[in-house]
Amino acid sequence: MNAMAFWSKSCGFNGWRKAHFVEGAWRTTACATSKTLEELNAHGDHWELVTVEEAQARFAQANYQPVTEINEARFMDMLEVLPPLDWRGTADSQSFKLSEMYSGNITDIFAQYGTRFFQMRNHATLTHSEIMEKVKAFIDAEGIAV
Repeated sequence: MNAMAFWSKSCGFNGWRKAHFVEGAWRTTACATSKTLEELNAHGDHWELVTVEEAQARFAQANYQPVTEINEARFMDMLEVLPPLDWRGTADSQSFKLSEMYSGNITDIFAQYGTRFFQMRNHATLTHSEIMEKVKAFIDAEGIAV
């Protein structure tokens, strides 16, 4: 049996709760008196039952932010605000992640490519190469040289 979760479709709560299979029904806790999906939705809320993997993917997607260009001052401020996480570089690029997570393992990521500077929000597990692929895709879509 797959691990399941209750996913909130409301704009007031961006997230999910682990679901527990108790006495033939998925519930909010391992207690038989906790709420079922029907009870969660009884007062107009918008919950659905999904796998934990699906809930995690939806949560991550809802919290990602695309690549945007920033100035060098913003890049340097973020580099110095906290010890950088996974600071990596090559001859023409560098990237680091804010060591304070936005939520779960999602964090703000900063990159320099040539003389330009960028920011995005994504999984902290992205490699320097993956970060630079996203930055280059942004630059290519923009149609402006580095």
